[in-house]
Amino acid sequence: MSDFDTYDCVECSTTFRAYPDANATAGPYCSPTCEIEAKDLA
Repeated sequence: MSDFDTYDCVECSTTFRAYPDANATAGPYCSPTCEIEAKDLA
């Protein structure tokens, strides 16, 4: 059994796997690229 859980990014709908207590699950963005695009910083 894997220690990773599957999550869906609320911003870009990308599915990703991360540890349940990882920083990746704390915010609304799945990656720095997702955050940049969501904030229109690119």
